Amino acid sequence: MSMKKDKLFLTSILILFISFSACDKQEIEGIGPEVSLPPVPNHIKGPFIIEGADILKNGVPISYKGVNAMQSFGLEDPDLMEEWKIEISREFIGNLREQPIFGSPILGRDDKWYHPLQRIVDQNRSKNIITILCPFGWVDNKGQQILFTGLNPSSQPFFEEYKLKMKQLAEHFKDQTDVWIQVWNEPYHWDNQNGYSHELWLNDMKDMVDNLRWVNGFHNIIVVPGNEQGQSENAIISQGKKLTENRFNILFDLHAYEKWLVNTDENQLISRMVKLKDMSLPFIIGEVGVQNVGDVMEVSHFLIAARSVDISVLAWLWNRNAQYNNALLNEDGQPNATEANKYWGETYKKFLKSDN
Repeated sequence: MSMKKDKLFLTSILILFISFSACDKQEIEGIGPEVSLPPVPNHIKGPFIIEGADILKNGVPISYKGVNAMQSFGLEDPDLMEEWKIEISREFIGNLREQPIFGSPILGRDDKWYHPLQRIVDQNRSKNIITILCPFGWVDNKGQQILFTGLNPSSQPFFEEYKLKMKQLAEHFKDQTDVWIQVWNEPYHWDNQNGYSHELWLNDMKDMVDNLRWVNGFHNIIVVPGNEQGQSENAIISQGKKLTENRFNILFDLHAYEKWLVNTDENQLISRMVKLKDMSLPFIIGEVGVQNVGDVMEVSHFLIAARSVDISVLAWLWNRNAQYNNALLNEDGQPNATEANKYWGETYKKFLKSDN
């Protein structure tokens, strides 16, 4: 080999060595993580776009009032939902693994019938109701259900299977932008135990958001929960900007139970909500109800605060069960409103029909 060829060969080896060293350094130091991010499109398919702290529809800021529903177990009366002026429905998916996306209902391993998500979306859409699809649980091959609430997502043995199924949802609904997909219901311990940190929240949310966004053409809004089983905004305040950087159409979700309703007043709640808005952190109240793990709580001051700040609110739960204090309906389809549940059904029906 000539001296010229020797020099060329050595130079090539040196370049390769420097390149690999640089890659190792980037990986170790976390330099340039944007390389692995899904691309942000030049044009986002509307009409729903997140901009700053706002949800925009056709370029105009908008907020919605709605409910959580369990129509995967059976479709509700759409005319009754229209009568209550429901504008958005967050749909419970309790058996993500087997949940049919389209086609016919199926009998799951837990001996429950599950109706396809597309039929739910179609019926909601017929009444101009936006649909949020949210995974609440996983049913294994033995028929045992694991509820997502309180869990660290990436620690679950089914996490990779979960991501595959969520990608299937994104692929199917990517051209239906009135369908928003939430990544997880109420993650992490209510008191930040079990190895929780805001960095864990950020890493998990990046993983779950990017998993959906890598689906080509999926521009739909992605809903991301807070920490402390969804009740705390602290992770969002601490790490939310890092999540939304170089990502698009992300909407945060907070749940209003004890940490919002007990020992609080209207002004305190307004202050918490305004802080998030001032930081350009867009959010909804994905659940509010009168009871969680303790006694029935007063909720009127919260609804007044949410209305004054113009925040989207969804009640828990659109269900016909007079014995369940959070149910908005009794068995006859009338508001479930008794002294025992602080007249929740009637209170929320009035809120739905009120103007901001």
